[in-house]
Amino acid sequence: MDWPAPLSVREISAELECSEDEVRALIRNGELRTVACGIRPGLVPRHEFDAYVRRLRHRRGDSPTTP
Repeated sequence: MDWPAPLSVREISAELECSEDEVRALIRNGELRTVACGIRPGLVPRHEFDAYVRRLRHRRGDSPTTP
């Protein structure tokens, strides 16, 4: 089974439409968990990012179909 590639801070900031500093703050605060991937520390597995987005939508009261 192939796992989706982990996401970089830059990729997450683009998906969330926020700054890279805001993404780093989410990581520091434990909202997003990272894994070390070779020489590139701080990558976020896709399933961790997806779980964060679901929690965020739940807090906002968005329906699952809202992008």
